[in-house]
Amino acid sequence: MEIDASHLWQAVCGELVVSMSQAGFNGFVKPCYIKTITPIDNERIIVELAAPTAYHVRTIDEKYFSTIKQAMEKISHKRCDVALIVVEAQKKEKETKTSSRNEKEEPNMNLFVSNEPDKQVGNNLNPRYQFENYVMGSSNRLAFAAGKAVVDFPGTRHNPLFIYGGVGVGKTHLMHAVGHELVKKGIGKVVYVTSEQFTNDLVNSLRSKMTEAFKKKYRQVGALLIDDVQFFGGKDSTQEEFFHTFNELTNKSAQIVMTSDRKPQDIEGLEDRLKSRFLGGMAVDIGLPDYEMRLAILRQKAQEIKVEVEDGAYELMANNFNTNARELEGTFVKLAVGASLEEGVLTKEMVQQTMGLPASFIKEVKVRPIKVVSTVAKYFDYRNKDLLGTSRKADLVVARHIAMFLLRDTLNIQLEKVGEIMGGRDHTTVMHAVEKMKIEVNKNADVRRKVTAIKQALYT
Repeated sequence: MEIDASHLWQAVCGELVVSMSQAGFNGFVKPCYIKTITPIDNERIIVELAAPTAYHVRTIDEKYFSTIKQAMEKISHKRCDVALIVVEAQKKEKETKTSSRNEKEEPNMNLFVSNEPDKQVGNNLNPRYQFENYVMGSSNRLAFAAGKAVVDFPGTRHNPLFIYGGVGVGKTHLMHAVGHELVKKGIGKVVYVTSEQFTNDLVNSLRSKMTEAFKKKYRQVGALLIDDVQFFGGKDSTQEEFFHTFNELTNKSAQIVMTSDRKPQDIEGLEDRLKSRFLGGMAVDIGLPDYEMRLAILRQKAQEIKVEVEDGAYELMANNFNTNARELEGTFVKLAVGASLEEGVLTKEMVQQTMGLPASFIKEVKVRPIKVVSTVAKYFDYRNKDLLGTSRKADLVVARHIAMFLLRDTLNIQLEKVGEIMGGRDHTTVMHAVEKMKIEVNKNADVRRKVTAIKQALYT
């Protein structure tokens, strides 16, 4: 069967997005595409991988070639000879002979190229990351509202906006969405960079004695968006320059948006004066998506890549994939591509096999409420009546809250009914416990490990 180039590349990206650094993936893998696939025999193919510049080709060849090749071979089940070529990003139909011109291009060109000409060349905003396709749920509701407020009142409301959270929860997507809306408002030049790019630009400007050009790039803007600022920690020269850049931008009411994998006060090696400024605006966190949000993400992704999904497959995956949105999407794309290569539908059986769930689980996704109580009690070495009782022993309270959380989140039982099951407790008590556990599952790795282990035990 002929392998579809776009489907194969989607699957490769789904594989790489969960194994590579965000900067490496966004900067060098995402701008590429498969130009042609040439079959050699039943076991081998030649893949022409097109990159927008010679700089991309050199970097991929040096750092990411083997990773990309292994992903292609894993998904296609064939030996792949990968040929890297340069094709202008906005003129993909041009002959590859034009690639020689790209040798003269500077490496800090726009890495994210839309199908339509960008009115502000150089802002590096990813055209896929918009508010329209940003799935909102309980874990990111506050961050979403803060982003909208920045768009409505740029430079004055929530300046800076500091978005923090774990890997793959949607921080960068939200920041790009804000950037696109600020471009539409015409507030001036909107620039997005990673912290690594900012540092590299600073080093290059010092080496080439072009510091004024650096200052012009970063200080004469309407909005500056910087990803992964936790990497500023320990870099004294970078922090010194960013401190002055930050002050100049905020003094003239230019908007600053930053992302990090941790809150400002937890960034090691970050100067106190920068921590103070980062906390001077609005700092919001994004946690792991809950069940409803995971379900919405899967349905939206299915519409984007136009794959047919069997009834119940969404729910099965959302119920058992308790991780970040990026890994969820990556796994779903791989499953969808596998289904499309077979010219079939993404089924519950495919989800079950990929996730290693017991075959019997497909017939009954949900379990009886009493089993949840018993499983939690057994895990914490208590009796059922201990969980349903009134003791306020610390470990017992945690176990009781986890039981309430699982009854509500996994089995989707109403608050009042959960209260009845848990010894006749008031629904407000249950609601408080569930909300508290949602926060703990998102932030506390130990609690998340316990909840995951209990869920696994429920279905074995």
